[in-house]
Amino acid sequence: MPPISPSVSEELRKRLQQARADLLDAVRARTGQQDDEAPAIGPLAHLGQGDDAPQSEMLSHNEARLAEHESSLLHEIDVAIGKLAAGGAGICESCGRDIPEARLLATPTVRLCIGCQEQREQDQHSGRGPSM
Repeated sequence: MPPISPSVSEELRKRLQQARADLLDAVRARTGQQDDEAPAIGPLAHLGQGDDAPQSEMLSHNEARLAEHESSLLHEIDVAIGKLAAGGAGICESCGRDIPEARLLATPTVRLCIGCQEQREQDQHSGRGPSM
């Protein structure tokens, strides 16, 4: 028996596809770029004539950090979509046990069961769970 029901699988697919589209739209809106253009992120990307160089560098640094976060989130969404397509969604990557459907619906990119997530947080002293 698959770890998740067909109805939950379909709901996860819809949520993940929507989250992916929303994230890409947000990146495009924030950067003002077209579909095939790379955003201008770099040390001098925000420096105009007469601008304050340190402030420009700070803005560029913030843009770079935001781009890293968005790239990481996009990767997590793509991994979840791939696992769903391959039939591996709902299986803990650490222990191999089933992840409850309610947990998957709450956080579609979740990769660990609650026990393994708690253990990882204790080991890393992070207290942070998956994001989406």
